[in-house]
Amino acid sequence: MRHTHPQKENPLKRAGLKSTPGRRAVLSVLREVKSAASAEEIHSLVGGEICDRATIYRILDSLDEAGLLQCMIVKGKKLYLPEEPSHHHHHVICRRCNAAVCLEECMIAPLEKMALDLGFTDIRHSLQLTGLCSSCHGTSKRLEATKPQKCK
Repeated sequence: MRHTHPQKENPLKRAGLKSTPGRRAVLSVLREVKSAASAEEIHSLVGGEICDRATIYRILDSLDEAGLLQCMIVKGKKLYLPEEPSHHHHHVICRRCNAAVCLEECMIAPLEKMALDLGFTDIRHSLQLTGLCSSCHGTSKRLEATKPQKCK
């Protein structure tokens, strides 16, 4: 299962971040991996010659703050997925293989509106769903009505 989003313009510049080789490499790795990835896996794929492990963590924090990735905790481990700020959605992550499947609908938007009506600003939310994918569960049965869609 590959998790991708279409790219239009440079997401770093659009988010107001400097387009550094390290940030570009991290975003590129996140777009290419087939599942949610840990900072250690991202560092391994980016390579130490581009940036060290501490820099990877700083980059991941800045990309998360800018809305360019989603961070979730699965079995006590932080995992990252790329996110397109103009296409907000959530994911269900397999607890065994870290496969990520997009859930195209966000049911939290009405709650955000309620928070705005209460006077809150700069509202953010996160929703984390985990389970066992059909491959890890050992079955390919799924209900058609709830069949998840892979990210395009």
